[in-house]
Amino acid sequence: MTGVAGANGGGGDTHAGYAPDSVPIREAATVALIRDARVGGGVEVFLQHRVSTMQFAAGMSVFPGGGVEPRDYHGTRSWRGPAPRWWAERFGIDEGRAAAAVRGVARELFEETGVLLAEPAEPTPRPTTPAAVPPASPGVAERRALDAGHGDLDSLLAAHDLVLSAHLLRPWDRWTTPIGPQRRYDTLFFVAALPEGTEPDGGTSEARAAEWIRADDAAQAGILGHLGMLRPTLDVLSDLAGAADVAEVLATERAIAPGGN
Repeated sequence: MTGVAGANGGGGDTHAGYAPDSVPIREAATVALIRDARVGGGVEVFLQHRVSTMQFAAGMSVFPGGGVEPRDYHGTRSWRGPAPRWWAERFGIDEGRAAAAVRGVARELFEETGVLLAEPAEPTPRPTTPAAVPPASPGVAERRALDAGHGDLDSLLAAHDLVLSAHLLRPWDRWTTPIGPQRRYDTLFFVAALPEGTEPDGGTSEARAAEWIRADDAAQAGILGHLGMLRPTLDVLSDLAGAADVAEVLATERAIAPGGN
């Protein structure tokens, strides 16, 4: 898992013979996980504060996310929510990449926070006769295995008779790291509503801490320099800061610039 905070800067030191324009641009996806604020209206966002040893965005405050991996392209399991074509049209990418990004961002969210955007593949019928106990939800061991690169999200969901809840996600923005850093990403930004009955944790080695924070407070902290963050992260927080609640965010029709920022 390679955490990605945003798309501007944060690439580390350069070295002799380094050719900035030859750095490959990797696909990435990140998600602002949101919930209704406890008091005062607005939304809260789950923010991670990265460790200082990361090769990208070290020490920055970020959303969960990371690189889209080859295994994310291999999935064929259907999900609940808009089809790949819908995502492709909004991000300005092909359907294959769109499907991989949706799977990839859901996988990263589960790996980094324990929140799985999933639901039963079939409605649970009211039992009339004794039946086998349904498979339990994925546990810590499966989360760690996925994080270590073993298996893929589709296989995990199939093993528990679940499907991806893509309807909880929304496309939000797209940013590409400018020429300069040794790591460059074309990052798709999503927002996601926290599924009922779930709670994210800080169980990732990439972050020294994690917290729920009001979007407006986080944006203000970023502007004042109290929290270090890359421009894309700050831009998304500033967008979310004006929302009355999660429902308003999910209802927002975003116009993402062709090719992103």
